[in-house]
Amino acid sequence: MKDANRERKSEIKYNVTLNEEQKLAKQLIIDNQIVIVTGRAGSGKSLVCAQAALDFLMKKQCNHIYVTRATIEVGGSLGFLPGDLEDKFNPYLEAFQENLEKCYDKLKIQELVKNKRVLAYPIQFIRGKTIDDILVVEEAQNLTKAEMLAILTRLGKTGKIIINGDNEQKDIKDSYTGLSYAIELSKKIEGIEWIKLKANHRSDLVGKILDLEYN
Repeated sequence: MKDANRERKSEIKYNVTLNEEQKLAKQLIIDNQIVIVTGRAGSGKSLVCAQAALDFLMKKQCNHIYVTRATIEVGGSLGFLPGDLEDKFNPYLEAFQENLEKCYDKLKIQELVKNKRVLAYPIQFIRGKTIDDILVVEEAQNLTKAEMLAILTRLGKTGKIIINGDNEQKDIKDSYTGLSYAIELSKKIEGIEWIKLKANHRSDLVGKILDLEYN
């Protein structure tokens, strides 16, 4: 994944300062090949995953960031959307790109996307790859156990898989999700880490709504 001859040593100045639990999550990602980051809506889990992945890319410790997520939001199929695969999956890249742009210079991020250093693929295409770079799995609560297993077993010797999600926000009927499966693995296999973020970075009303809905 990394080339020691060209690796950047200096720390990167980001536009977003992580809080202590987010810093811990980022350090877990640095130290382990598979990390699961969960938390309620507004906890910043997608943001910290984006910043950690960007860190590896900007420091030249990997060549690409791959992003994937379930296609359940569009009925389980991308077939009816216009354009080629890249056009169809662009909406799934946009959310991740927005988090990258919160962290760092917008033009630089757009350049990375244009040069295909940051790429989004549907789950079906990830299944055929060996992950020797960084793979970010978003909204993992909408994956099945079989899909999560298929993703995790693509991990290469030098790759990393960063998973985020929140089972309170699942859009699938399965009570036992791919996210549940990954969390269970973290309790049984050394080297797979799970951290749950607790702070709310949105309006206080978001926390009150979630408390009323789920408690």
